[in-house]
Amino acid sequence: MENRLHRLWLSPAIVLLGGALLAGCVNDDYDFDEVDSTMGFIGGELQLPASSTTEITLEDVLELEDGDCVVADRVTGDYSFVQEGDDVAPSHPSVDRIRVAQRMPPEETPLPLERNSQGKYEASGNVQVFHFSGDKPEEVVELTSADLSADLSAGTTSGESASFDFTLNLTDLRSVVSTVEELTIAFPEYMELSGIDAGDRTFTQDGSEVTFSNLPTSRDLKLSVKISTLNFGFYESLDNRLVVEGNNIYLDGSIYVAIRTARSSSSSSYVRVGSSFGMDNFYISSVTGKFNPEIDMTDLGSVDVTGVPDFLRGDDVCVDLANPQVLLTIKSDLSMGGTVDGTIKAFFNDGSGPVVVPVEGIKINAGGTTTICICRNADGITGYDDMKEVPNLSDIIRRIPDRIEFSAVATADATKEVEFELGRTYDIQPSYTVKAPIAFAEDAQIVYRDTVDGWNSDLEDYELSDNSYIELTANVENRIPAFLTLSAYAIDVNGKRMSDSEIEVKVDNTILASSNGVEPVGSAIVVKVEQKQSDALERLDGLVFDFAASARNPQDRTDVVDNITLNSRNHTILINDIKVKLVGTVIGDFN
Repeated sequence: MENRLHRLWLSPAIVLLGGALLAGCVNDDYDFDEVDSTMGFIGGELQLPASSTTEITLEDVLELEDGDCVVADRVTGDYSFVQEGDDVAPSHPSVDRIRVAQRMPPEETPLPLERNSQGKYEASGNVQVFHFSGDKPEEVVELTSADLSADLSAGTTSGESASFDFTLNLTDLRSVVSTVEELTIAFPEYMELSGIDAGDRTFTQDGSEVTFSNLPTSRDLKLSVKISTLNFGFYESLDNRLVVEGNNIYLDGSIYVAIRTARSSSSSSYVRVGSSFGMDNFYISSVTGKFNPEIDMTDLGSVDVTGVPDFLRGDDVCVDLANPQVLLTIKSDLSMGGTVDGTIKAFFNDGSGPVVVPVEGIKINAGGTTTICICRNADGITGYDDMKEVPNLSDIIRRIPDRIEFSAVATADATKEVEFELGRTYDIQPSYTVKAPIAFAEDAQIVYRDTVDGWNSDLEDYELSDNSYIELTANVENRIPAFLTLSAYAIDVNGKRMSDSEIEVKVDNTILASSNGVEPVGSAIVVKVEQKQSDALERLDGLVFDFAASARNPQDRTDVVDNITLNSRNHTILINDIKVKLVGTVIGDFN
């Protein structure tokens, strides 16, 4: 009889307390071999000697699996909720090149040279005026300078600079003088010239101005001039300007010539010098200025939340975490920075409305990788390019969603002057991870639910008198930074819940939280399983436990332990002085 009673009450009773206090975790490593199996009847009571457990870690209790969204750091042991966002197609902002075309044919003005008192001919003035224009894209806010490329349709080679040809008809002077003593040609000041080909004629250059000396009039002066850069904002006159007006670019230029010949014996009072000018259409490509390219980056990614352990599910669970984080990475080769206004949404398959949390003013760096930490509290977080504090960020996973989406509106920084390649396709690639250390905020509560069953084969042969009960008492040393509350109910052999009028399970006292997760706090606890209806124990097969861990003391509601990350190895429970007592009359065949 003694051995059968020991098996009957020791096993379920120890499992009851171990399961109750440790969320139903029954570990074969727990050593109860030292429990004295001697039992005694004292005043209608059957009592087992006291026993204790070894320290039980959260890792032993939670038993997380690969693929769960809650993981323990391999080095520190800290628990975190982690979900990686799905791959997102990159955004490809681009601004078209600007084609600048001739607006009207060039206007030639022959230069009349008058003979002075020294017998030399001299004059100065504009000999050519040309007019070009182009359409400015809306994305171009302001232009400071632009590099030019030739129009390939004109038969030029890719990468070739824009150029023009200018010829001054020196042979018009051949009848009156054989030599031009000095000739200065000034092109528009907004032009930066990368090369001037004058054949075998030598010259000096000062910016956009070139000077020749002692030129024979036996042949014309022919120049081929390459333009490297246009400098905007230059405005001298309607005949010599480079401006942006609205969505139009106007390039109007004049070629100025000053000429003085050698002394002539001619009696002519003046002579005229003609010229010609030719310039193909061209493109503005590499530019400096301010730009606002359209960034089609409405989707920063979504994630289907999978592998959610049961203790994060349920109506009585509140995942109010102290400092959840969304770690956003944006790779961009744009030459300007920008701003992202985002919206994080949590969706639920049950059709309930989404939880929406806006995140505004995310700063994106120019040309490189920007790391952003979106968090509830930025204190102590370092190593990110931008930090965004969002006080209600925890709302996203306060109830674990089935899907998280991150949408955005991105705009380039059009206030800073940068270099930009028109016609180039840029790349912006976002990605993000949701990482939430399992550290409770004040409203947090998680519930571990488990079932201890299979008792009926041991209980079916026995009958206890009405109002008999099992009472378990223990002292608990808690190093977990959370208040622990146990509740339970009985189930029958079909797994159905038994009513309190059949078997009532009561738990007295809350296990107090360790205030720092290091120093243990002791609490006494009593668990009572009472038969309220005759033969109910014969139908009992086990208990279902709810093990609630909360940041707030459920008894006084004022004591709160928060912002300490749960640790799989360091946070433990030790149960001492476990005592099991049966009160009542046992009726049965003990042979």
